[in-house]
Order: sequence, then structure tokens, then C-alpha cells
Amino acid sequence: MMEIRHFVTFKKVIELGSFTQAAEHLGYTQSTVTSHIQALEEHLGGPLFDRMGRKVRLTDIGKRLLPYTQEILDTYGKIESITSDEEDIRGELKIAAPESLTVYRLEPILREYRRKFPHVSIRLSNASCGDNKRFILNGSADIAFVMLPQLQDSDLVVHSLLEESIVLVGSPDCCSLNMLDKSYDNHKISECLIVNEKECSYRTLFEEYLGERGIVPSHTMELWSIEAMKRCVMSGLGIAYLPLMTVKDEIKAGRLKIIPCIGDFKQIFSQVVYHKNKWISPALSMFIEITLKHAKDWSCAETTC
Repeated sequence: MMEIRHFVTFKKVIELGSFTQAAEHLGYTQSTVTSHIQALEEHLGGPLFDRMGRKVRLTDIGKRLLPYTQEILDTYGKIESITSDEEDIRGELKIAAPESLTVYRLEPILREYRRKFPHVSIRLSNASCGDNKRFILNGSADIAFVMLPQLQDSDLVVHSLLEESIVLVGSPDCCSLNMLDKSYDNHKISECLIVNEKECSYRTLFEEYLGERGIVPSHTMELWSIEAMKRCVMSGLGIAYLPLMTVKDEIKAGRLKIIPCIGDFKQIFSQVVYHKNKWISPALSMFIEITLKHAKDWSCAETTC
């Protein structure tokens, strides 16, 4: 017999990528996780995973089972919440967001949500915007924040929150570059370009901008922390293209300066997204409501820094 817990285990193995991690998260032994998966496999008559060392990948049967699993678990969640009211909202909320929005936008949202709904378990993961979008499409996250050009995807419900200003910054004392004007076309600049992960949307846009103008930085330093990037720039180690919200305090304090760039850039928007087929549980519904309320208060005044 297939049981709800078997589908819960199946989904958790997909989310975490291994039987061992799924067992730890669910509080099971690894043999219990294996038995749950075997029960599904025996019922369906084929393997759900290809096991390659510690990594697991979905087979064709597993891929076909995944959307039905989500429907089953969503329906189960609806049944559990039949008698829920706002004061007793429970469950788990899986949120995916990039570092920049987590640090500079989400804190008041999460604080209000935790105060109002203390019985909801929140799992927040940080990854690139491309990964966060994939997490929504494969069901690993319930809702995701991204910073991208305006999303157009028929499988997603998208709420655009705010157009984000992205600026090129350097050290006031050590950066010799004062403006990236036409004189730099088809030239190498002496400054090091300090960047974050390769799938970062604004890194990609800036590298495309430099490529179109034939501008080549002397070298590139890749860091995965915005705070580390800012410290390197403030120390005079290079320049960086970052969301204004992440550097506005340092600009106001005179620790960083904006380097004007000629030409147009694609617009980048903070957006919150979820799958169009996702059941909007009471926990998720209230999170969306609180997010949209806070987004209305996000100020565009920082663009005048």
C-alpha cells in the first residue's frame, strides 16, 4: 500500500538530494527511507531513482510521479487546514531567495511573519536567482524571491515588487576610474572587476555591457558574499556592480562612490514568484500578503544617492 508518508519521503529525497539527508531531516533511519521508496517502487513496478554513489537522480518514472506527489501532498495539506484559523496556522514554508534580498529586504517581512504565525516552520535557502526559479519549477520551494528582468513564464505567478537600481562602485581614495565614458570603448581598464556567482543576473548584465563596448577589466576576482565584495572595493582592490540597496549606506558615509556609466542597462526587478499549480496554503497566503504589504513601503528614494 502507498501511504502519505511514502510520498513525503520521496519528495524530501528529491529536495535534499540524498537518502541520508532525507533521513536526518525527517528523523528516520536510512533503512526507513529506503523502505518507503521501495514500497513506492514495488507498487509502480520500476525504480524511482538512479543511485550513483551518494547522489541520486530521478528516473523517468520518478519524474512522472513528481507532479502527482505534489498534488497529493497539497491535497493532504488542504485537509489538515480545514479547521485552521489565522491564530492557529501551522505547517512548513520553504522560501528561496538570493543573498542580497535576504539581507536587505526580507528581515522585516520574516520578523512580522514569525511574530504573527509562530507555529509555521520556515526554511530559507540562499542561491542564485536562476537556481531559485528552478526550485519553484521543480517543487523544492514554495515561494521564491528573484532579482531579474521582468519574468514572463506561463508556469509561474509573478508579483513584481520594485525596480532595483544597480550601480558601479569603487573606493573614493583608491579608485582612479571616475566615469566609464566613451573614452574607454575597446580598451582595457586597470581596475579589477570584483564579481559574485556566475548566474547572478546583474553580474551577467554588466559583463554583457562591457562586452558590447569592448571594455576589458585588467582581471576579475570572484567572491560569493556581497559583504566581502564591498570590503574589497572599500579597500581599493577593485570595482563592483551591485544593487544600490546593498551599498547605499556606504555611499552616504563616503566609503564608496558611484562610478557613472554611459549607455542603457536592462531593468532589474525584485519579484516574488510561485508555481501556478501550487496550492496556496493558509501559511503561504499570509506570507504573500505580508510581503506585498512591505513591498509597497520600499522606497525608491535610494536612487538619488
